[in-house]
Amino acid sequence: MDATAAITGDVDKTQIPPLNQKRILAFVNHFLVSTCTFLNEFALGCETKFVEMERQLQKTEAALVILEAKLASIPNEHHVAEEAPAAPAIPSPPKEEASMLDTSDLPPTESPTPAEPECPPEPIGVRACEDLRYRKFFKMVQVGVPAPAVKQKMQSEGLEPRILDTPDLILADGQRE
Repeated sequence: MDATAAITGDVDKTQIPPLNQKRILAFVNHFLVSTCTFLNEFALGCETKFVEMERQLQKTEAALVILEAKLASIPNEHHVAEEAPAAPAIPSPPKEEASMLDTSDLPPTESPTPAEPECPPEPIGVRACEDLRYRKFFKMVQVGVPAPAVKQKMQSEGLEPRILDTPDLILADGQRE
C-alpha cells in the first residue's frame, strides 16, 4: 500500500483487515468512564464553590444586618439640630407652693362629668406580644437582637414576620399559657 494512496483516499477498503471489536469496545468504555469521572469531579468542584460562596454571602448579609442595626441606633444629629422648641416652657410651681396658693379668687372650673365610661368590648384573641409563639421573638428584640435578624428567624420557623412590627395586634388564633 502506497502512503500517498492512504492520504488521498484512493484505498481499496476491501483489502483492509476488520477492526477488533473487543479492542474498540474497550476504548469506548474507557472514554465513557473517564469522561463521566471528569464531569462528576467538575460538578462536585462547582457545587463546593457554590456552597462556599453561599456561606460567604450569608456572613456578609449577617454583617450587613448588624451594621444597619448599629447605624439605626445612632441618633441623627442634623434632625435634632433642626428641631426648634414650638413654645417656651412655662415652669410649674413646686408642689409645696401649689398647695399654698389661694384658689378662692379663681373662677370655678367646670369639669365635664363623664356620662358613663364606655368600655369597648373586649376583643376575642390574644395580643401578639403575649402569644406563646411570638413572645420569644419580642423578647429577642427587647434584649437588642436586630429586628431583621429576628424576622428572618420567625420566617424560618413558619411565622409571619410582619407581626413583629405590631405588638398590640390581636390574634384570633393566639395561644396563651
